[in-house]
Amino acid sequence: MNIKDAVSFMCDLAKGEAEQFDVIASNTHSEGLSVFQGQVQNTEISDSVGLGVRVIKDGRPGYAHTERLTDEALRQTLKDALCHTQWTEKIDITLPQAVELPKGEPNYNPALESLDLATMKDFCIELEKATFAKSKEIENIPYLGGDIEKDYSIVANNTGLFYEARSNCASAGAGAVASRGGVKKLGNFVKNGRDWNEFSVDEIASKTAEYATELFGAQKIESGKIPVILSERISARFLGMYSQPFFAETMQKGQSRLDGKEGEKIASDVFSLWNDPTGEMFEHKFYFDSEGCLTKRVKVVENGVFNSALYNLETAAKAGRETTGNGARSFGSKMSTSFYNMLVPPGSMTTMELLKLFPKCLLVVRLEGNSGCNSVSGELSIGAHGFWCENGAIKHPVDGVTLSGNYFDIIKNIVAVGNEYRDPFASYKVPALAISELSVSA
Repeated sequence: MNIKDAVSFMCDLAKGEAEQFDVIASNTHSEGLSVFQGQVQNTEISDSVGLGVRVIKDGRPGYAHTERLTDEALRQTLKDALCHTQWTEKIDITLPQAVELPKGEPNYNPALESLDLATMKDFCIELEKATFAKSKEIENIPYLGGDIEKDYSIVANNTGLFYEARSNCASAGAGAVASRGGVKKLGNFVKNGRDWNEFSVDEIASKTAEYATELFGAQKIESGKIPVILSERISARFLGMYSQPFFAETMQKGQSRLDGKEGEKIASDVFSLWNDPTGEMFEHKFYFDSEGCLTKRVKVVENGVFNSALYNLETAAKAGRETTGNGARSFGSKMSTSFYNMLVPPGSMTTMELLKLFPKCLLVVRLEGNSGCNSVSGELSIGAHGFWCENGAIKHPVDGVTLSGNYFDIIKNIVAVGNEYRDPFASYKVPALAISELSVSA
């Protein structure tokens, strides 16, 4: 059966078995290809379909899921979820009632349905040619391809709530190897979006070639504590690595240094961090979370003050709070927490203007690995590449350095925030961050 019928069937089954229940189901279809030396190297078509149920019996939650949407499989899934309730702690939650949602499907573009692999193949072959033409130093393009993805999901519960959502998107990009004087560098750029007419061969080729060649001529710098600017190219990734300390569930497990610090100043005055699910700056809108609760803007940090953690129904009940609408769950997982669009509001300066804040500084444009980063302790040790700057001007590239510090100290040392964002389609929007000092090992 299809997922809509499967969700209705599961709801009918669960009505007589549990005081409360909710069901989440999704069907994701993706198609993609890669191109190498003017030929299609690989194609891939995949589908992921499944349904998960959470039941609450005698106040205790139980989870189970299946990827087989048959009568027998759904019945067994419900039995499994009910069985698991005997092992869990009681929770005091009330699942939400249905409300009227905004009209329309902001995350779905019907025109994208006409995009096929043949069109994407032609685009990618032209992209390969254009990328080679951008620089004679490009000798190989080992990564080049495109993808189309569409998703249909449902959240339903015992109150009669039955929310449906559709989304789709496309992506295309390349990774090129350039060579100069026996030194090889790799640069890549990927474009994401929902309007294929906005995909430009020249834009992707130009960015790929720029990133492949930008670090040639790198020079060493002295190790020490120096001012660092995390460019908008990597600032979202940096903050994303340390998002979990702001989740109530992390605090309740004793794995966040922010536990008990709501209402306290934890960062610089110029730093704010929002959960912005329907914000005008984002192309993807989230009207409800994985529990069917309405989402809302949460100013998690505002002018350096930690205002609120992010809660789902279960963690809110434990804390005696209301959910912030940040419950996150796939059909195959238990309830957790997530940002629904992360935003650092813009400052007043461009990235290039931030360079003028310091006589000397390091502008970081790439990060490498994250095995030395720990969101519990806040420790940071990560490889970086970028540019050495003096008196507001870029002097030369820098590669192979290591940034070291602690996230909770770094956000206190932010002296300015930029006003430029890298990817219009991204769900994390963070401009450049100017940090007064950070340990840099050459």
